Amino acid sequence: MKVVEGLHYSSLLDVGELLRLRDLSPVELTRYTLDRIERLNPTLGAYYTVFADTALAEALQAEKEITGGAWRGPLHGIPIGFKDLYKLGLTTAGSRLLAGNVAAREAALVIRARAAGAVIIGKLATHEFGLAAATLADPFPPARNPWDPERTPGGSSTGAGTAIAAGLAFGAFGTDTGGSVRLPAAYSGVVGYKPTFGLLSRAGVIPLSPSLDHTGPLARTVADAAALFSAVSGYDPQDRESVHREMRVAELDVDIRGLRVGVPRDFWVSGDAAVRDRVEAGLKELAKLGAEVEDVQLGCSVVQVMATGYLIALAEAAAFHLPTLHSGRLGYGHEFGLVLRAGLLVPAHSYVDAQKARARVSRLVAELLASHDLLAMPTVGALADPLPPGPRPLSRRISEHPVPQYTWLANLYGGPAVSVPCGLADGGLPVGLQLMGRPFDDVTALRAARAYELAAGRPDLHPPLFP
Repeated sequence: MKVVEGLHYSSLLDVGELLRLRDLSPVELTRYTLDRIERLNPTLGAYYTVFADTALAEALQAEKEITGGAWRGPLHGIPIGFKDLYKLGLTTAGSRLLAGNVAAREAALVIRARAAGAVIIGKLATHEFGLAAATLADPFPPARNPWDPERTPGGSSTGAGTAIAAGLAFGAFGTDTGGSVRLPAAYSGVVGYKPTFGLLSRAGVIPLSPSLDHTGPLARTVADAAALFSAVSGYDPQDRESVHREMRVAELDVDIRGLRVGVPRDFWVSGDAAVRDRVEAGLKELAKLGAEVEDVQLGCSVVQVMATGYLIALAEAAAFHLPTLHSGRLGYGHEFGLVLRAGLLVPAHSYVDAQKARARVSRLVAELLASHDLLAMPTVGALADPLPPGPRPLSRRISEHPVPQYTWLANLYGGPAVSVPCGLADGGLPVGLQLMGRPFDDVTALRAARAYELAAGRPDLHPPLFP
């Protein structure tokens, strides 16, 4: 069998093929990944919990099955991780409130990943309950960006972005309420894919905002993200929003000539010039590939979209946590406590108005996508910022010059969105290009993202601090 050394930045599909051909041992691959985690996790904080013994046992079982000719698919024998909102072993949601909480039943995607033969290597860091941004003062150490460990990897799926970017896993599953799969993908220089609402089960995942919550994969390449999705997708009666719609990702490496791509300039005029420059270069690359890229008008601003999303998320988060608040249990962090208090102050009529605004935004997006196959924009309008030393007032995060998060648009609309790396700014920090599509037309977004990453050579983008 081949030597494992140096495979940590290889794509999931390439490594999976080596496993299938028995040119690589799942046990040696898992042991190598665990060794890398042991060396780098104290610095990067990607994992809260590492399942070393069970991961090696799963790898040994995978090796026996593959050797016996019972290969299950691309995930068989592949080390992956899950955000610590998925019920799996010790499940804390990044909060002291759940310290010592061991899940009685595993989340649906965990069960499906096991059925696909994946080796589940650990639980990944998260913002508390998926919203309160991590700080250096938190009882749970924050995950750090491999491109600059003094900066955030983006959230709230912080550990997932860090783990993929630093070669500490070959795939990861996060959650995405307003961008929490795609933001860490952009900040960490990896791929993040939010599928159409209802295509991936959320059963067994601690909710934040049920009308906005999605689950989704982070990976090194678009093809890897699609493989992770395909292995766990399908209707789940345990999730009331799950849809009876099979969507298998077909061939991704196709010609995208003639693809109509709209660029909503009125939506993303703000943001960091370094981000804008890299995204503009990405749009030119799409045009070189034959896509018909043209400016369009969405009819609303990113601030309006973010305000609508935050209001809905705050109110729904407060509603979910209300029984715990009434019980008087202690353990919420300072910043998440501010989030809940803000949510409790949202009047019913304001929540209803926000849902009406969401419907209006969705209509505007649908009108554009009636004449275009995709919308293109930055994933986020700024580079990764330094980890804050302590909690920040909620007003500063939301209303005082907020970082433009273009990800909220896809959560309000419910269609698919992919963040793909589009190079490095002059300071060496990654930038993400986001492609949004029509509901249940995930394949078109994935194909365009795949064509772009292959033309731009982005899968070879790795942080130099952790070779």
